[in-house]
Amino acid sequence: MTPPNRSLLAAWLRAIPQSRHDPCPLHELPGGDVIGQGLALLLQTWGAVEFSAAGLRATSQPATYFLHSLAAWAENAGEVILDWSEQYGAHPDAGLRHGTSLVYLLESERLARNPTADPIRFTPAAQILIVQAGEPPRFLCQWDGPGGAFQLIGGRQRIDRDQIEAIRDTALREMEEELAGQVHYRHGDFELIFLAEFSGPKRLSPSFGALTAYHFTFYHALGLKSIILGSQDRWLTRAELLAGITHDGKTVRGNHIPQLERLLGYSIEDLPPSFA
Repeated sequence: MTPPNRSLLAAWLRAIPQSRHDPCPLHELPGGDVIGQGLALLLQTWGAVEFSAAGLRATSQPATYFLHSLAAWAENAGEVILDWSEQYGAHPDAGLRHGTSLVYLLESERLARNPTADPIRFTPAAQILIVQAGEPPRFLCQWDGPGGAFQLIGGRQRIDRDQIEAIRDTALREMEEELAGQVHYRHGDFELIFLAEFSGPKRLSPSFGALTAYHFTFYHALGLKSIILGSQDRWLTRAELLAGITHDGKTVRGNHIPQLERLLGYSIEDLPPSFA
């Protein structure tokens, strides 16, 4: 027997629909119903088995115990990973309770072995600069719990089945949601001015653990009246954004600001205040 190429397993895994989509029958996945060979290849991907023309065997005694542990898990009613939601973010020290932590460990090791590794996730995101006048000016940021950092107002573009949200609509929605319903675009409470769009550096997502390629679209908010900050909101300086840390030691995600400023040709401190 000649084992099939592992690329078939990769195609099979990638073809499994995500949670928002309808299930796919096994026979419609790449490779059809060849699940036995697929499982062997999956275990080979973990390094736990040797899969050759001679057949299948464990690679070591610890690998055997890994296989036996999987067998014991299979005989139990529960799952190895207790939570596959994005609620908690990636915390490698959380063990196997949260799927995002397992993904983070796998992806960080893949990236460590191959710094040019391809991302497995592509995320278009809108970010909005809300500028408070001052010396120096400050920019509204909000604490991202799962990500464990302050970031500019904004968020991911919604892509659900066949519906893709326009990126400007993403920015409008995030403005209204993250300012807790204090402003509404349809009421004329603010306007958004397009600044630039660009592909940012790939990095491990703190929310999903996946090596992610980001595409940012930046807007500048104008015409705002006064707003009340929530407990997770904070005004941060450009220096804090660039340093990646607040004056009191909190993490900030702002390493894409220099790329924005290169495209603009000026510092974000030169933007007009967002408040009328």
